[in-house]
Amino acid sequence: MLEDTDLDAAVAEGIVSPAQGVALRELAARRTRERAISQGHEERFRFMRGFNDIFFAVGVALFVAGFAFLAGGYPGGLALTAAVVWALSELLVARLRLVLPGILLAILFVGLVFIALPVERLLGIDVGQAQSARSPTGLIDAMRSAPGVWLVVALRGLVAALAAGIFYFRFKLPFTLLPLAASLVAVVLAVASKLVPAAQISDPLVLLGCGLAVFTAAMAFDASDRERSTRRADCAFWLHLLAAPLIVHSLIWLVSPAPTAPSVAVRGGPWQAMTPELAAVIVFIFSVLALIAIAIDRRALLVAGLTYLGAAIGYAIGGGRAGPSVAFAVSMTLALLGALVLVLGVGWTALRRLLIAHMSASLVNRLPPVPVRS
Repeated sequence: MLEDTDLDAAVAEGIVSPAQGVALRELAARRTRERAISQGHEERFRFMRGFNDIFFAVGVALFVAGFAFLAGGYPGGLALTAAVVWALSELLVARLRLVLPGILLAILFVGLVFIALPVERLLGIDVGQAQSARSPTGLIDAMRSAPGVWLVVALRGLVAALAAGIFYFRFKLPFTLLPLAASLVAVVLAVASKLVPAAQISDPLVLLGCGLAVFTAAMAFDASDRERSTRRADCAFWLHLLAAPLIVHSLIWLVSPAPTAPSVAVRGGPWQAMTPELAAVIVFIFSVLALIAIAIDRRALLVAGLTYLGAAIGYAIGGGRAGPSVAFAVSMTLALLGALVLVLGVGWTALRRLLIAHMSASLVNRLPPVPVRS
């Protein structure tokens, strides 16, 4: 396969003229876009190039774990371990272009920076002081349980986001945007615990806002690469992977009759906390998210909602009762969910074509193109 350097060499040696070289580049770019459009429904992303990535990832995990133990869990030792992780990234990511080890190194680097910062000692904050006697109702409420916790989390999150940003701009690894966005979500939650009045719906509302913000950023990357032929498509994929659970879980949390519980699943079976009204709302939310997922050609929203849809289906099959029919209800739920996923997977392109046909041209021009044939 010819690359740009090959064409430059061919022009330099007089094999093709400069005009022919430009024409060949344009032809290659056009054919790359056509191939991307024809395979757009596959939602490709770069995760590894072969078993060599797994081999190096195992080596990274073993080496960093051993080095971290020898360096110690103090801020200095953690900082030294983070520096070693950066040096490994220079070799494995910058030079060898290994994706899976790069993902592992990005997680390790951002995580080490997050916990290495001695915020409590610098600010004189004791996070274990004055713990609340009652159980917290959510993440935001938990940060209110001790004075200064919100500031510790906010500062750590900001430094971790900065570390992730530096890692991304140095190594151009799309996955790094996920820990960057997750760190910023932690900052928002920390600040919200200080500014947002105490309420049962504080967590889902703040998390929903964060999810929508991450989703908007992901869509911006998608809109800049409609054919998904560049690194920007990978950036969007990882952001969608974070945005989907934030949006889905917060929406279900908001409509749940017990908004203090982060899940509709309770002891005794996933449909025990269900009501007919909640099941109907979950099916409606899943249907809307499915339409959005098909339109934007991203499956993360669907995957994030399968658990809750399964809870609604299980409730309908089991009649809301736990008993001898639980095993049958679970089996039927899994079968129906599997059938739904398979049907959506097989008919994905046809469904996109049908849906986009009823959308405005201005909106369609911002979405990934639909292949002419499945």
